[in-house]
Amino acid sequence: MPTTSKRHADCGTCKGVRNELGAPGGVIYEDRLWHLDHIVRPLPMAGWLILKPKRHVESVAKLTPAESRALGPLIARTAAALERATGAKKVYVGLFGEAKLFAHVHIHLIPRPIDLADDLRGPLIFALMRTDSDRVPVSEAERVSAAVRRGLPRRRSGSRG
Repeated sequence: MPTTSKRHADCGTCKGVRNELGAPGGVIYEDRLWHLDHIVRPLPMAGWLILKPKRHVESVAKLTPAESRALGPLIARTAAALERATGAKKVYVGLFGEAKLFAHVHIHLIPRPIDLADDLRGPLIFALMRTDSDRVPVSEAERVSAAVRRGLPRRRSGSRG
């Protein structure tokens, strides 16, 4: 079973996989390859989720065949559950992995509210992360995390290969 190792003790994404960051609502989904939870504080919005491979990998090109096969279906199922849980018009999916201590592949799944201001649409939504304080209560992030967990089909990724 691929897991993050002590060798990557300073990697923020590995810490998330090891449940060391205190994500609101805890682990939403986990299988032998992938880990899904809510973004940690400061909270830009309820339902901003982070999907990460359980093993430390810094490039999508370095995903294993099993991780790659599981990724698309898992993103689609998560986006559908997130839309149901939040009433979002759609879910943005983004991956950059450039922040200090967060080079490990991690995929942002961001619910796009129907009434989102034009100046926050598309990649501009990341401007919501530029704050030192929560924009939503932790309880709201926990509520959405629980709703996504309930609504996410339990088909396991990586069961073969």
